[in-house]
Amino acid sequence: MHRVQFIKIELIKLQTLDLYLKLLLYLKMNNNAIIPICSLGPTSFVSSSIKARVMWKSEKTPWNNNGQDGEIFIMTLLDESGEITGVVFNNLVNVFYAPIQTGLVYIFSGFEVRQAEQRLKVSDNPYQVFLLGNTVVELSASDRIPREKYNFLPLSKVSSILDMEPVDAIGICSEVRELDNRAGYFIREILLVDHDYQCVMLNLWEKQAVNFEGKPDDVIVVKGARAQTHNNEIKLNAGWYTNVQINPDNPEATSMLEWYDNQ
Repeated sequence: MHRVQFIKIELIKLQTLDLYLKLLLYLKMNNNAIIPICSLGPTSFVSSSIKARVMWKSEKTPWNNNGQDGEIFIMTLLDESGEITGVVFNNLVNVFYAPIQTGLVYIFSGFEVRQAEQRLKVSDNPYQVFLLGNTVVELSASDRIPREKYNFLPLSKVSSILDMEPVDAIGICSEVRELDNRAGYFIREILLVDHDYQCVMLNLWEKQAVNFEGKPDDVIVVKGARAQTHNNEIKLNAGWYTNVQINPDNPEATSMLEWYDNQ
């Protein structure tokens, strides 16, 4: 009986290996094979491709890594299966920044998939896509790929989030405080409230703080804010890595405003 089970297990292993080898061969012969974002992992082949909408991209931002100065921008890439953060460093920033436009769909080929770096993490995907010198980005078309995706966390649950974890949040702006300078960095504090009557402080940093044009009663949406403890209180922080929107045209914002207007 045990021998039969052993043989069955070995057959399953051989079948799995056979499928894996066929997949390897397929990817090797089809450099443009498009795979879903949810299938990406550190072992993903650089020759594989994804077809994704650029939901958002950051500004070009100075970057320091181990004492070396450079430049960076990140973007949120979205397909029907999920989202992932795209990262572009240094001399490649000027190569890719202008051609890649927010809202459009592209086929990305020849990239590298790595474990997500915590300081660049703005989604719950454990991996990130890094564009390389041989990365090819081709404009495409697809009405099936959604234009945006949020994993909104109720403000009442922000206090349970671990430090530096990314958060998507939505709320009514109940207070906009004056621009301040804290340890050489510009900061503006925004108080948000949602339909649970839960208030959370959103700290806008640097350009986000200086350029903020929102006012009380506006709907504020943040994607990729970071939870951080300050004075024994969890607050949300939005910097260059965060997509901050004021009164966006989406169902969640409309619903939030309707709730607020009916109070």
